[in-house]
Amino acid sequence: MNTSPEQGIFEAIRKDDRKAFEQVFRENYRPLKAFAFRYTNDLATSENIVQDVFLKLWQNRHHLEITSSLIHYLFRAVRNHSLNHLDKAKVRSGYLRMQIERSYEEGDYSSYYPEIGLLEKIEAAINALPAKRQEIFRLAREEGLKYREIADQLNLSVKTVETQMTLALKQLRDSLKEYHHLVLFFILAGKGI
Repeated sequence: MNTSPEQGIFEAIRKDDRKAFEQVFRENYRPLKAFAFRYTNDLATSENIVQDVFLKLWQNRHHLEITSSLIHYLFRAVRNHSLNHLDKAKVRSGYLRMQIERSYEEGDYSSYYPEIGLLEKIEAAINALPAKRQEIFRLAREEGLKYREIADQLNLSVKTVETQMTLALKQLRDSLKEYHHLVLFFILAGKGI
């Protein structure tokens, strides 16, 4: 039986030792997040993947068999979760593409016409955002910059950019809630303006 310190930590986790689990989490969260980012190229998705891996580790700790090192197991699990995420994204993308092609062939475009004045209302809601939040939103949605690029350009932390985008989307949803069925599409698609 392997009696390495790493194996000892895993045995402690198996025995419900939260401190051992927290230690493994603290020591490995950032490297695992960076590893997931290599696959996803999206910080939030990478964070979610790593958190899912740690959650499953904790939930399955009593019957989990790790034949390699715990670190190797975590990296392999993050890799597998990242690849699964990419596969699901491809399936969703393919389905959306198929739906778009099908609707184009049907020739009924009436459902694609936004309500009168909706684009103007969206623009007004964006203009009502605080200046820095508006700038971050426009760089992300209209110019297609990634959070890291925005952070570098505006000399901010990536976390600040993420927070401001979350607040911007919440404020826009609140401002345009009567059009919720249409607005999300225009906001997420960059609305073409």
